[in-house]
Amino acid sequence: MSLRYQIQKSEKLGRYLVAAKDLKAGERIFVDQAFVIGPSSDTSLLCFNCYLPLISKFLICKNCAVAPICPGDGCPDATAAWHSKSECETFRDLKLSIGLSPMTMVQNVGSLLVLRALLKKQTDPQAWEEFMKLETHLEERRDSSVWQYYENTVKFISSLGLLEGVEVDNLVQKICAAIDVNSFEVRGPPIPAIGCAEVLRGVYLAAALLAHDCAANTHIAINDYNVLVCHASTDIKKGDTIYYNYTDPLKGTSLRQQHLLVGKYFKCTCNRCSDPTEMDTYMSSAVCTECKTGYISCNDDKTWTCHSCKKEFEKSSIDFKVKCCSDKLEVINKKDEKELEEYIKFVSLVLAPHHYLLLDAKQRLAGVLRDTINREPRPTKKMMRRKIELCEELLPVLEKISPGICRTKAITLFELHITMVQLAKKLFDAREITASVYMDELLSAEKHLKRSLEMLLIEPGNSPEGELCAKALELYRSLKNTMGTVLDGIHADGKTYDSVAEREYQESVHLTDVD
Repeated sequence: MSLRYQIQKSEKLGRYLVAAKDLKAGERIFVDQAFVIGPSSDTSLLCFNCYLPLISKFLICKNCAVAPICPGDGCPDATAAWHSKSECETFRDLKLSIGLSPMTMVQNVGSLLVLRALLKKQTDPQAWEEFMKLETHLEERRDSSVWQYYENTVKFISSLGLLEGVEVDNLVQKICAAIDVNSFEVRGPPIPAIGCAEVLRGVYLAAALLAHDCAANTHIAINDYNVLVCHASTDIKKGDTIYYNYTDPLKGTSLRQQHLLVGKYFKCTCNRCSDPTEMDTYMSSAVCTECKTGYISCNDDKTWTCHSCKKEFEKSSIDFKVKCCSDKLEVINKKDEKELEEYIKFVSLVLAPHHYLLLDAKQRLAGVLRDTINREPRPTKKMMRRKIELCEELLPVLEKISPGICRTKAITLFELHITMVQLAKKLFDAREITASVYMDELLSAEKHLKRSLEMLLIEPGNSPEGELCAKALELYRSLKNTMGTVLDGIHADGKTYDSVAEREYQESVHLTDVD
């Protein structure tokens, strides 16, 4: 048991974690090694040792003569060793006893994760016992389409003779269920020079006990060595439940609920899901066609009501409008600035400004503008201002739905700062703003960059976010140098610089004196 958390049990949550002491935002709660990691059930062929995709050719492990592995010089990462000695010996024994062939393993690569979990029964009985305590919702899955889907895995595992003497009924189905309900998405290694990688699944026994809330109080990162680290994203009081968000916070309530019902077998009743306004973000709301100024949201009784004029609307008519907007987003070119702008303009007449479909389009547009600004030798001021506007629209929503430390928020703040610096320099070089105004903009950008860094510093150094953190630190040093140069220029002209805060304070003092 960690000093930072305790395991408790309730009828509603099952086993879950609570804070054993007061935790500060950014404080590490636990580090979790993977119980098992492997490919998804519908994956393509990959190396059994390092999980690198095997595109055209592969070799067979020379020790067991069964497992497909990387060709040529072998796995590029010397630390990768998922095809363990005990697994290799098991495969070798199965080859000798039942004639297990490499082609059989290739054809059943989607069952590898389940097989590796089962082998833990012998190689790590203590961890296996903890794994078997995880929630499975087995009865809800019984005889369902997902149950039928895993029958092939059941047949494959049974054919290996590994279930002889096992007393647990439907053990393979239970393993499949435990993995489905409790696993985390893990990045596989990218193919050198191409970059594409398989999405893996990992089961982490401590992290699996985190209860769900759509506005969580934890931040989770999994590094390139597949170690999971859980930090507090907000301050957590002793005795409070430690929550993780199982869903995408930038999706509306209906989509989040559907994801949880299908994949986790429960209906979320958190504050956000219980609030038709989604914490005053109106992320699933539409513009009221009656008063034109209010927003309509879906209530518990499935009627849509305007928060301003109280007019009620038929559910079917609003659902149809939302579906049309969703279908339109699916078919437009999401890398085309003009198409995205036209979509935003059109959909803004129908949906609330912070509707999740609009936020999706605005995020994509900000990414397109970022790439264009970085690519063009002379990006326009209009383009930069639009990107800044998009970032500033997204941040207040993120503050509400993902309070505290948030990966998306950190990236958005970084993008906001870098464009503010670019635009301010362009304006100053063109003598459209004074050195003092330039300094104001740089100080504002610095504030956003520092907030971004506070969040990025807890990311694993070898992750994309960790690499962004390293870049942000370099830009922070560069920004401080630029600010020093601008300040020296102001002083060289015989002037003094007062920050915006200082000027506002002086003005307030002056007004007080006048009164």
